[in-house]
Amino acid sequence: MVNFDAALKDNYGPGLRNAVNNSNPILTEGGYNDEDIIGRQAVWSVHTGQSASTGNRAEFGGLPTADRQRYVQVSDKLKFGYHTIKVSGPAKALTRSDTGSFVRALESEISGAEKDIKRDFARQLFGQALTDGTNLQSGVIAAVTTHTGTNAVVTIANATDAEMRYFFVGMRIEFINPANGAVRATGEPSGGYTVSAINSAARTVTVSDANIDATVVANDYLVRTGNFGTEINGLRFLISTSQKYASIDPAVTPAWAAVGVGSATTQISELLFVQAQEKVMTDGYGIDPNLLIVEFAQRQKLASLLQAQKRYDGKEVTLQSGWKGLAIAGGTLLADRYCPTNDGFGLTTSEFARYVGLDWTWDEDDGKILFKALDGSDAVEARFKTYHNMEVTNRNSHVRVSMSTPVF
Repeated sequence: MVNFDAALKDNYGPGLRNAVNNSNPILTEGGYNDEDIIGRQAVWSVHTGQSASTGNRAEFGGLPTADRQRYVQVSDKLKFGYHTIKVSGPAKALTRSDTGSFVRALESEISGAEKDIKRDFARQLFGQALTDGTNLQSGVIAAVTTHTGTNAVVTIANATDAEMRYFFVGMRIEFINPANGAVRATGEPSGGYTVSAINSAARTVTVSDANIDATVVANDYLVRTGNFGTEINGLRFLISTSQKYASIDPAVTPAWAAVGVGSATTQISELLFVQAQEKVMTDGYGIDPNLLIVEFAQRQKLASLLQAQKRYDGKEVTLQSGWKGLAIAGGTLLADRYCPTNDGFGLTTSEFARYVGLDWTWDEDDGKILFKALDGSDAVEARFKTYHNMEVTNRNSHVRVSMSTPVF
């Protein structure tokens, strides 16, 4: 088993870490900061106001009173991400006569782990923050629209196509009371419910094992089991025009509000993104956002409009990290399947970073990566983990673009 521990650490670890960290243009184009970590928090400085000591005076007039630039040091807690792989005891035992059997079992689990981590990480990058009655909390996938009695189906009518992609068969979910953050009764001894079917068109999710408890009502939060308040900051929270972030309230410090353009009735267009970038230049920090992100249907709609104007020939711009997108409005527009359909984001990548206390690595216990399964089964497990969070170091360098659902 020592050899397999070494293989996990030296062979699989770096590749799995690099695969996850390079799996999304938001990660590859944004910054990576593993230095400004104090304890369990990311720490940085925010420019909140300019000096008032500039002015003109008459000859021999009193000079402007000396002043200073306004800065405040802010911090945000790191979040802890995990993925556990498990290989059965029989597969482990077969290594005595066929080492390849266990290797193949490990490779299968690690290949699946890579896909799972990438998918969940990408979903969290577009996460929102909603109140638990007192504080804003991450991890909310959607809000319940309808649930009657103790049936197995819940409706989330306000979810977009992109948000319905957050669910998958086998996913464990639970419901949160928005008034106090308490988990609703689950109906299952192990907690939560197992998703058995997803109907994107009807905006419904069906669970198995046990019907959803009658205490679950409209407006309850739907989260991945155990994830309420523990997920990384997503763009819907970071690029907000009004929500408090890193203990700074935009209502008190206007410079800490992201720029916003468009509305629920605004159709996507190149002009809309020109306006978005120019508003950051005029009303924000004065930096031109260089990375524009929308959902695939929105990009298709924009491409069709540009084709009609004979301004789009199908060619794409390739970023240094290899991602491809449309060159519009002085930036590069990319599509992401998890970006909410009615939201777009303009990011100034120099002011956006992943703060990392511990990058993805295997959890080692006394030098061992593989350990006996904790659930009492005949199996061995290994944990892949990270301590990190996504942060914007200057909020009004970014823009939130609101758009109507595209019609073709």
